[in-house]
Amino acid sequence: MSEYRKSFFWCLCFCLILSIVATVDLLTSYRQEEQSASKRVANASFLLSEWIHGTMENSDYVLRDIIGQVSPDALRYPDTDLARQARITRLIEAKRTTLPNAAGVGLVDRNCVVTHTNARVGVDASRREWCQSLLKDPLRETFVSHVYTNKAGRLSVTQVRRFPGDGPGFHGSAGVALDLSFFSDRIAQMALGPGGSIVIADTRLGLLARKPARPELLGKTIDQPQAFAFVASDAAYVTYRGRSTMDGRKRLYGARKVDGLPFIVVVGEADSDWQASWRQRALGEMVALLLLCTMAVLMLRKHWALLRHQQMLSNMANTDTLAGIANRRHFMSRFGVELKHAQRHGTGLAVLMLDIDHFKQINDTYGHAMGDQAILACATACQTVLRDIDFLSRFGGDEFAILLSDTGIDGAQVAAERLRQAILQCRIAGNTGVQVTMTASIGLAMLDGSTPDVEAALAKADAALYRAKSRGRNCIELAT
Repeated sequence: MSEYRKSFFWCLCFCLILSIVATVDLLTSYRQEEQSASKRVANASFLLSEWIHGTMENSDYVLRDIIGQVSPDALRYPDTDLARQARITRLIEAKRTTLPNAAGVGLVDRNCVVTHTNARVGVDASRREWCQSLLKDPLRETFVSHVYTNKAGRLSVTQVRRFPGDGPGFHGSAGVALDLSFFSDRIAQMALGPGGSIVIADTRLGLLARKPARPELLGKTIDQPQAFAFVASDAAYVTYRGRSTMDGRKRLYGARKVDGLPFIVVVGEADSDWQASWRQRALGEMVALLLLCTMAVLMLRKHWALLRHQQMLSNMANTDTLAGIANRRHFMSRFGVELKHAQRHGTGLAVLMLDIDHFKQINDTYGHAMGDQAILACATACQTVLRDIDFLSRFGGDEFAILLSDTGIDGAQVAAERLRQAILQCRIAGNTGVQVTMTASIGLAMLDGSTPDVEAALAKADAALYRAKSRGRNCIELAT
């Protein structure tokens, strides 16, 4: 035995040293790959946020230009000066054509009624998000809305700028509606790995654009807890790992807020992409490690095979194959040892006989497969409430036997009630989707020095179990 331990020790040390060296190397290379991927998503999100910021600045310059050429007094609907009305309309239409992403440009008066536009004038926009923002905050000069669907059925965001005026109050605003297809066209040009993704969303997590394209999801709310937490935080940029709710792929994400605008950019690089070279390296090192360790283990193979064979025979002799717990033979052996210990030291020992109520009805109604599930569920429920020193076994059929060592009558009754409640909470799903519940009857016998042998002890517990079933089941009966 000592020679076995010595050879096993040196084999273990050899394999352990090799494993540590390989693990340190792989962890180091993994962190390097992850840092490189983090830099790539950070750079890509920065470039996109700067592009969005520049795009919105361009449209804001156009709005400033319009405001500089139009007097707030000209914001009237209807306008009696038709020539002025036509001139201003031509002006804003000419400005709109300078913006490739502009779906429309319009002006509103102090009541948020559209006075000039390339579409329909006279529309009351006072309930729009951008109008409400300027009305409620006199100090706000400009505002960009969240994503919405316009009357033409296209997704848009609106950017507005307040008209200056003499005196307090709202004097009108100029605004431009930006078509979101412009964002989609822009990110479609960006290079990504096979599993990469780019998302542009507003701060309500309404989806503005995505690559790979998912047109059916545009305008809908992104269901990603990390993104919600990021928007709610004060951070300007975060990196996190997560699984996409859109395509189920795991990615390393870089999320960035667009400064001064209600938008975020999320760039994701798929784990399968940035880990590809590392996985190849890991595979090579693991193969080499495996070969070296295999050479060391070959000398011990026969001995290990023998030990495994012996353990298998022991498990087959002492374990119930269905429930994965001790069988009747193992229980009787253990019971004899525990009973002698209790008689010798005067400690408390309790034995419980537990039987699933109406088990035959479960088998007849739902089939034997459901009966097997019931037995397995019962065993699992018992294991969750028993102590480490307690001993659970399947005695036969739907009957279980339990030993409670070093336990008085009060503790045994408490344990029995916990077992009954745990089994009562079990739910088994049938083939038809119906959930089946079950109950158990328990017979409890307390043993002491006067208990002559195992058979007598089991007879007491079995008689108590019979009385519990006679009382109506789903109860505990203490042996007299």
